[in-house]
Amino acid sequence: MQSVLTNQRVRLLFTKGMPGYKQRRKGERKRKTIRGCIVDSRLSVLDLVIVKRGEQEIPGLTDTTQPRRLGPKRVGKIRKLVNLSKEDDVRQYVVHRPLPEKDGKKARPKAPKIPRLATPSRLQRKR
Repeated sequence: MQSVLTNQRVRLLFTKGMPGYKQRRKGERKRKTIRGCIVDSRLSVLDLVIVKRGEQEIPGLTDTTQPRRLGPKRVGKIRKLVNLSKEDDVRQYVVHRPLPEKDGKKARPKAPKIPRLATPSRLQRKR
């Protein structure tokens, strides 16, 4: 947690408005164990986000672009991503992910099922 200047665990009394705590009743407080913000060798994992790009590329990190493994699944989000109208067929624009070869079967792409898709047969059932 930020503002706790130590590299070990500390027990703090959390009150309303503190990060990492949601008050359930009026006036309620809760004692929680949190870790300080000092980084040292005892940390096993650090989650980082690149905020600003520098002059040089970081090899293996910023020099290549990774394609999206999974795309949107809902009709409205697919339409928004590809800029489609209501008349266009959304099923052609779903992001397919490649499946590797397995047990003698050849590699093939796989697309997600689109929930709540208004097809002619579904509209007919609704009438």
